[in-house]
Amino acid sequence: MLQYYNNGTTEKASLEPVFNYYWNIPNINVYVATVPDRMHHLDLGLYRYQIEFTKKLLFEAEGRSLVDKMNWRIILIPRHSELKIFSGGLQSIALLTADNYRNIMKVMIFVVDDLLNKDLSEGYVKWNEMYLLSRQETFKESDLKNFQEAIEKWANLFIKLFGQFSNSDFKLPKLHSWVHHIVDTIREFGVINGYTTETYEALHKTSVKIPYRLSNKKDVEEQMMKTVNININYHVKL
Repeated sequence: MLQYYNNGTTEKASLEPVFNYYWNIPNINVYVATVPDRMHHLDLGLYRYQIEFTKKLLFEAEGRSLVDKMNWRIILIPRHSELKIFSGGLQSIALLTADNYRNIMKVMIFVVDDLLNKDLSEGYVKWNEMYLLSRQETFKESDLKNFQEAIEKWANLFIKLFGQFSNSDFKLPKLHSWVHHIVDTIREFGVINGYTTETYEALHKTSVKIPYRLSNKKDVEEQMMKTVNININYHVKL
C-alpha cells in the first residue's frame, strides 16, 4: 500500500490517498497485526458484492423482468422457522445484516438455478463450497490446499461473471486479501472462527469516529491524523 501511495496510484487499488501513520513505526507490520474476519470479509463484503453484481448482470441481460423473476422466486420460498426470507425479495440490500446474508446463502443457489446461465448458478455453488470450508474448526495442510483451490475457483468465476461491473477492475482490497492472504493468515493465527472484530471496532471508534467528530470537517484527514498522533504520543509517555 505504501508503494501505491508513493507512486500516486492509490486509485488503481481502490485506496484513499491518505498517509498511514503506522508506516512510520519501526518493527511493526500493521497489516499482519489486523487479521481479517469472515463476517466483514465475506458476509458483509464479498457476498454483498456478488448479490449487487448479480442484480446488475440480470438487468443487463433482460432488463427489469429478470430481476423481478429472481425476487419472485425468493418470495415463493415457503416460510420456515430456521430460515429468514424477505417478502419483497432482494429489492433493497442496503440494510441487510450478516445474519440476513447467511440466510440468503441457503437459498440463492436454487433462486439463480437456470435463471440466466450455468456460470451464474455455478458461481453460487462455488461460493457455498468455499464458505463452508472457511467455517472449519481445524485445518490440516491438505485442508488448506483444498480451501485455497476452492477460493480460486470461486474467484475466477466471480471475475468472469461480473468483470464489467467493477469500476476498479476488481482492485477490491477484500477480494485481494481473501484470495492471496487468508490461507497464510490461518497458518499463522489459526482458524477464522477464532478471530474477533472487537479490537478493530474499538480502534475504529478511537482513531476514526472520535477524531472526525472533533474536526471542523475541513481538511478532515489531516486533522484526524494530528488527533491520533497526539493520543498515541500521550499513551507512549504513560
